Amino acid sequence: MIKHHKKHKLASILATALTTSLTSGFINAETINITNPSFENSFEGWTDIDPSSVSGVAYQGSKSAKMSGSNGRVEQSLTIDSNTTYTLTAYVVGGGKLGVSGSGLNESTNISSSDWQQASVSFNSGSATSVTIYGEYFGNEGRFDSFELTTSSDTTEPSEPTTPVTCTGSSALSVVAATDNGTNDGHGPSNTIDNSYDTESRWSSNGEGKTITYDLGVQSEVKSVSVAWFKGNERASYFDMETSADGSSWTSVLSSGQSSGSNAGLEEYDVTDTSAQLVRITGYGNSSNTWNSIVETKINGCSDGSAPTDPTDPTEPSNPIGNLDPDLPPSGNFELVDWTLGVPVDENNDGKSDTIKEIELSSGYSRSPYFFTAADGGMVFRCPIDAPKTSTNTSYARTELREMLRRGDTSYSTQGVGGNNWVFSSAPSSDQNAAGGVDGTLEATLAVNYVTTTGDSSQVGRVIVGQIHANDDEPLRLYYRKLPSNSKGSIYIAHEPITGSEQYYEMIGSRSSSASDPADGISLDEKFSYQVKVVGNTLTVTIMREGKADVVEEVNMSGSSYDAGEQYMYFKAGVYNQNNTGDADDYVQATFYKLSNKHNGYAY
Repeated sequence: MIKHHKKHKLASILATALTTSLTSGFINAETINITNPSFENSFEGWTDIDPSSVSGVAYQGSKSAKMSGSNGRVEQSLTIDSNTTYTLTAYVVGGGKLGVSGSGLNESTNISSSDWQQASVSFNSGSATSVTIYGEYFGNEGRFDSFELTTSSDTTEPSEPTTPVTCTGSSALSVVAATDNGTNDGHGPSNTIDNSYDTESRWSSNGEGKTITYDLGVQSEVKSVSVAWFKGNERASYFDMETSADGSSWTSVLSSGQSSGSNAGLEEYDVTDTSAQLVRITGYGNSSNTWNSIVETKINGCSDGSAPTDPTDPTEPSNPIGNLDPDLPPSGNFELVDWTLGVPVDENNDGKSDTIKEIELSSGYSRSPYFFTAADGGMVFRCPIDAPKTSTNTSYARTELREMLRRGDTSYSTQGVGGNNWVFSSAPSSDQNAAGGVDGTLEATLAVNYVTTTGDSSQVGRVIVGQIHANDDEPLRLYYRKLPSNSKGSIYIAHEPITGSEQYYEMIGSRSSSASDPADGISLDEKFSYQVKVVGNTLTVTIMREGKADVVEEVNMSGSSYDAGEQYMYFKAGVYNQNNTGDADDYVQATFYKLSNKHNGYAY
């Protein structure tokens, strides 16, 4: 079976999460003097570049620096020590870019927030003895306040003794900071933990022995490391990996590592299990030149000393509603690197709806009015009746995610039993070993906002909000339907065996075109959750609502032939409009507040 690491919640991985410096927990911080750090004396000590001004809206005191245009910037030069680790912080509201530049270094982070939030950049000074710290315009008007630059001594003893961690299970660990040895080309280390797979969001440092170090914030059991290498499908990169509990004593966990040279996505490397807070990668160039370049890194293991909670318990859904930022694109609130998106437009004029691939989708893609972030941070899917479709054989339009376990690694085919798709645990063992995962669970929290009100009575008000798709057939379609005369909608599912007739199961209300208003139905804009779970030939669908008992439907698929060889599966989620007879501009819309997919053997 293809080896991966466990899926982790991604609400928003921003550099603003780097509020703990690389050396927190085992070093003593000292504050470097910044003249007028809170702008209480206007721009004294700072160089300001228009359009910047002093604002009376402040995080601390009574003033801040406001950037209101693309050239707006404030900066200040400071004397520092060479070969020293520093952390620059500032509080920002609105849009802003916080950064530091100097000889051999150029680090920055972007932030967009509707309330004051601390942004942070960690760096090593290398040979530099002076730097320029700055705040500048990023995307929209923003304010900066309370700049601070701290440094630490690596020679002090830990304030508390480290306690080794031993635990079971493995998942993606939080990384609170990334730093290097100060010799990058301007593509800084924090780019490798921002969940962006855009190749410009990378760390690059030229020469053998260059290092990038990740701080987990707490002692953790480190079990594997996943790296997406720049041009990873064109060249092999050479590296070592080490871990440390205290920043002074290092343990080799992988020696003479080499990437495949055929994978632009994440590659997972087994390392010797160790209890550590820091993980360091030392690069030795690649098969084409002496550059060390990483697009994204994930550290995998456990940190709480116990096995992870069963993520498939429908009464305790993972990734609950909350912490969704309306100022971010959908991929800033949801991990979308293992999905593609079908949108109901045809901008390349090929006669079919466009597909947004994994890397583009997870790098901030948004396309209003079809796919965007709502005012409450939810992920909106909207699809009109009259729109391009995925193929000439498809009757209905959709704005829908398609699961892609390959996570951007185009060496895997989108079709067939392989690393991109999953199979049932009742399938032949050869298929299970070849697939990207076995069995699966799809969980979502959503609200259906609008359904069609025009068209044929057999189609009006129907939308599919979740699916399991196989080679040619659909083991599951999950429907929401609200008739124009009803105040609430119904939930029902369809199971399509490979041979034989479709099977329908009504869970809430009726699927009938003349159904009465379901007393226990779901209104438009009412949040509910669903869990789709496959174990062998058993399909279980659970509908969950706050304050109400779960509604559960179990389908025996043993006679449906999906356990035969060469049958592959993938989840789908979004809105699949089930009306092609209504007014052209009539539409369906749903907002998702949670979405997660899990499989045995697929550990993301």
